[in-house]
Amino acid sequence: MDFGILSIVPPILTIVLALVTKEILMSLFIGTFVGCMIYAVGNPLTAMETFIQIVIDSLADSWSIEVIVVLCLMGGLIGLMIRSGGSAAFGKLLGKKIKTKKGAMRMTWLIGICIFFDDYFNALANGAIMRQVNDGYGISREKTSYIIDSTAVGVTLLAPISTWVAFTCGLMGESFEKLNMDTDAFTAFCQCIPFNFYCWLSIIMVFVVASFQLDFGPMAKCERRTQLTGKLCDQTFGGGDAETDDYAEITPSEKGRADGLLVPIIMLVVLAFVFLLYTGGFFSSHDMIQTLNEMDGMLALTYSSGVTVVFAIIYYKIRGVSSISSSIASFVVGVKALMFVFILIVFAWAIGAVGDLLGTADYMATLFVGHIPGWIVPAMLFAFSCFMTFSTGAGWGTYGIMIPLGIPLAVAMDISIFPCVAGIIGGAAFGTHCSPLADTAILSSASSNVRHTDHIRTQIPYSVCCAACAFIGFIVASFTGGWILPILVTVACFIVVIFFLNKLFGHANDPVEVNEEPAAAGD
Repeated sequence: MDFGILSIVPPILTIVLALVTKEILMSLFIGTFVGCMIYAVGNPLTAMETFIQIVIDSLADSWSIEVIVVLCLMGGLIGLMIRSGGSAAFGKLLGKKIKTKKGAMRMTWLIGICIFFDDYFNALANGAIMRQVNDGYGISREKTSYIIDSTAVGVTLLAPISTWVAFTCGLMGESFEKLNMDTDAFTAFCQCIPFNFYCWLSIIMVFVVASFQLDFGPMAKCERRTQLTGKLCDQTFGGGDAETDDYAEITPSEKGRADGLLVPIIMLVVLAFVFLLYTGGFFSSHDMIQTLNEMDGMLALTYSSGVTVVFAIIYYKIRGVSSISSSIASFVVGVKALMFVFILIVFAWAIGAVGDLLGTADYMATLFVGHIPGWIVPAMLFAFSCFMTFSTGAGWGTYGIMIPLGIPLAVAMDISIFPCVAGIIGGAAFGTHCSPLADTAILSSASSNVRHTDHIRTQIPYSVCCAACAFIGFIVASFTGGWILPILVTVACFIVVIFFLNKLFGHANDPVEVNEEPAAAGD
């Protein structure tokens, strides 16, 4: 059945409700159920049956189960590191090395750059490492969440070795095969990287904001609130007040040292790379290109986080900072702290599944295919991917629809496929940054312990600035075919935007005095 324009009602309703009411869970429930009502043609009993089946199917999928397991293990690992005293000790160590508020923000950005292989792990680990440090320097939780989210998504989509690569290359390879193109998918992905203007700008924007304290829009109000009142946020992720600590039940060890955090994190990173190679078959084929095309990122994280949790429990016992029973209790507290995240992500998957039932993405795709000139195709693919991911919250879904559509479209119109694919990837990144339904955005706000809708509304203005400059870059790229001139034009536009934003909203115009010295860290 063709639901036409009704297919876009559930995601749009969900987004509007979330931004207006700031109640993301309620908004997701209403949007999902309304979608089920549309699918059931107004029959409430059938709609409820459909709703229940969608939730069950969302949890029954093997990839979804792996995500939930990874989140449980990561939440438990954070609890273990807090129990060991490693988080507090590492925060004190960084406090000695980081002398200013700007330094704390830049360190958060740098850690995000280094954890380039998975956006989920990036968001959770960076928050675990840097949240308390940033709290101590009076950085609003909204800004911490923005730095984590924008960096995590941007760097993961630019890195040639990440959990996104296999999925993206698989879609590209299928399209090349159908078109009888003798093109290697991984090589083509690497050629798309210079054209991914939005992701490059989103990472650069974070550094600029951190270095020049370029606060405008809702973010400026949040920073001013923190400077004047000391409140780090209006509400925490779970809906508590600014002083709420989801890990308050855990008593940190007095024997804690920085290695209590560093050793498990380093081990997790190393194991993640090893298991990425393993799931791609590298140790049997020794073919790196084949490995990158076939590796299973989420399965690799499941293996690596599971092994790291077991190692951490034993390591802390040997070090004498936590008994086995205390570690297990802390692990359980850590899992419970992410319970709201689990529920949100399941409902985010459910609203995506409703979109699949109603044909939301397919309907949106038919709105522009065949109705635009060739010179604007990369920019339009970018814009449409932005809107599609913003509406559904599913970057994977956008790739699944748009890459098989964009590559044949580029070939038919005799234009370069690389800016077209890069536009789709960058557009999905924008939607992931700005959509209340996006899973990485949910994890970033959770790891920063700030209300999810507050994270979204403060991040949107920065993302829109980057997207506007990237849109111009894609138009230039369609005429040149190369990437050097488009990058120069894009960067020039970005510099102009930053100059005027700094003139209008820069910190020099803010009458509030900045505290560059660390304060006592609140949670």
